[in-house]
Amino acid sequence: MEEYQAPVEQNKTQTVSRLKIFLAILFILLLLGVLNYFNIFSISNFFPKQLDWLPRQAVVQKKLLYTPAKPTLAPTSAVFNYDTEKAKTLLVQYVKDVINPNIIPANIEIKQELDQDGKVEGPTYQFGSFLNTKDYILSTNFRYEEGNNLPNGYGIIFKLTSITQATATASLANQLLSNYFKNPFFVSNCQTKQTMSYCENFQITDNGKTGYGIAIAKQNTKPIVILFNCTVLKNSTNYSSLTSCVSP
Repeated sequence: MEEYQAPVEQNKTQTVSRLKIFLAILFILLLLGVLNYFNIFSISNFFPKQLDWLPRQAVVQKKLLYTPAKPTLAPTSAVFNYDTEKAKTLLVQYVKDVINPNIIPANIEIKQELDQDGKVEGPTYQFGSFLNTKDYILSTNFRYEEGNNLPNGYGIIFKLTSITQATATASLANQLLSNYFKNPFFVSNCQTKQTMSYCENFQITDNGKTGYGIAIAKQNTKPIVILFNCTVLKNSTNYSSLTSCVSP
């Protein structure tokens, strides 16, 4: 007669089922522990009083690899500041030394960048004055060496409005120069180039090179008559090459 074993098989089935449940719960707990440790799913934050003892990896805040942009600096000014007061003093004194006292303006107004037409359109290193009368237009200028405060030279121009002679001659030059300048050079050499004739005496002096002369240019049917004086100083960059006050 065979023995009855049904209860034994039943117990084995229950034991296997319990073991599977235990392993499943253990796996879940281990998984939660791992997730909690690496701060992926932190159950310690949900139950701090009960599960705060669970080990967790320290949280290290990553620093951003970011370099703030440097501020853009405003471009520095490239304009050289020339000595305005020095330029005015030198030019006024030059005018008083060269022009006849009876026609020196009572008020010599010096401006920077003033060109020969009385417009403020010249280079920054040029200073000048401008006077318009019924007989002439007077233009004076003083120049620094470009980029520093060393004097370069001086220039004086009388544009005569009452002279109608179309060609420059030595006799006309000497007559007019003595009327407007204090001690002009005697002029004997005249020449004509293109549309301009001029007479000039340009020579080396104690200060550098100085010239006096007359130039007459043809413009349509009316001649333009100019008396001129210039002085270029020895420290000027173009001192050695300069041979005339005018460039026809």
